[in-house]
Amino acid sequence: MAEQIIILTPVFNDGESLNMLLTELAESLKKFGNSKFSVLIVDDGSTDNLTILPQTSFTIQILHLQRNIGHQKAIAIGLAYIKENLSCDKVLVMDSDGEDRPTDVAALLRNSINNPGKIIFAQRKSRQEGTGFRLFYRLYKFAFRILTGRKISFGNFLLMPKPLLDKAVYYSEIWNHIAGGIMKTELPYLAVITNRGKRYAGKSKMNFLSLLMHGLGAIAVFIEVIASRLLIFSLLLIGISLLAILALLGIRTFTDMAIPGWTSTVASAMLIILLQSFLLSLFTIFLYLSSQSQRKFIPAHHYRDYTGTIESIQ
Repeated sequence: MAEQIIILTPVFNDGESLNMLLTELAESLKKFGNSKFSVLIVDDGSTDNLTILPQTSFTIQILHLQRNIGHQKAIAIGLAYIKENLSCDKVLVMDSDGEDRPTDVAALLRNSINNPGKIIFAQRKSRQEGTGFRLFYRLYKFAFRILTGRKISFGNFLLMPKPLLDKAVYYSEIWNHIAGGIMKTELPYLAVITNRGKRYAGKSKMNFLSLLMHGLGAIAVFIEVIASRLLIFSLLLIGISLLAILALLGIRTFTDMAIPGWTSTVASAMLIILLQSFLLSLFTIFLYLSSQSQRKFIPAHHYRDYTGTIESIQ
C-alpha cells in the first residue's frame, strides 16, 4: 500500500514563490512512486490574491487563516488540522519560498525509512544570507546554548511520522517555535545535513524585528530552564557580594590591617550588586509564576480559533 505523505507549507503574500515550489516538488517527487503525496497550504492571512496553479502530481488544499499570525503558529495550526481531519502516514513541513529545497526532501525520506520512529530535521550546512544575518544567527545560537543548555541548528524543515504528530500537537511549546518545541517535548528526532536554498522570488517578509522575535520565541520555550539558571546566577552574585562585604567588615573590625580608601567604593559596589541580584531573583520568580498562570494554547484544542475556509484544488 502506498505511503501517504502530506506536504505542509505556510504562505503569506508569496504566491509566485509557492507556485515555483509546487512545480519543483512535482519534479522531485516523481522518483518516489511508492508514496502518494498531497499538499496542505496554510494561507497565513495573505492580503494579496493567492492564485495556485493546479498540479497533476498531487492534490492541493488551502487552509485560510482569519489573520496573519506568523509562520511558526501557522505551521502548528496546520499540524493540528491534519491530525484531526486528514489521513496520512507522515507530514513533511517546509517553507514555500525556496529556501527549503525540494531536492533535499529525498534525504529526509531516506532517513525516515531507516529511522521510522523519529522526526527528521534538515540541518543547515551552508546559508545564503548576508554577513549581518549570519552574525545574528551565531549570536542567537550562542544565547540559546547559554540560556537553555542545548544546541539548536535546525528550523522547521522536517519530516514527522503521524504517531509523533498526534503527540506533538498537544504540546503548547510548538505554538511559539516548532523546532524548539519539539526539542522540549523530548520526542525522538535526528538531523540530516542539507544546504539552504535561494529564495525563488521577491524579498523575505522577515525583517530584523521578526527574526529577533523568532529567536526569542525559541528561547522562551525553555522558560523553566532559563528561570532556574537566572535564579542560580542571581543567588551566586548575592553570595559573592555578601562574602566580599563581610570580608571587608571583618578586616576593618577585627584586624589592625590598613584599609585602603578605595575599599569603601568596593563595598558600595558589592552592596549595589547584592540589591540588584536580589531584584533579579524576585523578577525571575515572578516571571516564571506568571508564565505558569497564563492559559496555554494547545494546538490540538484551540487551532479552530484562527481557521477560516478550506479550498481544494485538483
